[in-house]
Amino acid sequence: MIFTQHHRLDLANKLVIFEASGHVDHVDKMEVVIKKAINLAHIHNLKGILLELTDLSVTYDNVMMMNVLVRMHDEDWLGTLRMARLVPTLGNVHGLIDDICQKFDLPIKNFETKSKAIAWLLYNYER
Repeated sequence: MIFTQHHRLDLANKLVIFEASGHVDHVDKMEVVIKKAINLAHIHNLKGILLELTDLSVTYDNVMMMNVLVRMHDEDWLGTLRMARLVPTLGNVHGLIDDICQKFDLPIKNFETKSKAIAWLLYNYER
């Protein structure tokens, strides 16, 4: 499967929504998606990012993603932004990323439903 990405701005809710699908075999592709989403959110003065990853297959080493998250923390890429990751199931890969984000106090959370992700982004509501 070819890796594709699309984004749209939800200016009413102050969100950037990225949809990624296909296969990612190297962390650099995901880093580009994350940086592009963050830049768009900052440029348009948005408050949140929704990464829709439900149709994405990831085969890169999780350690490499951990390095990206550490840089994200150390260089304060997000500032006041929050990022919700819509994932198919909270399995090993996504659970590990969630654990790392909590450890580094990054405002990034995994969700299995779009409604819960948006509720957290807009209202800091979790159930």
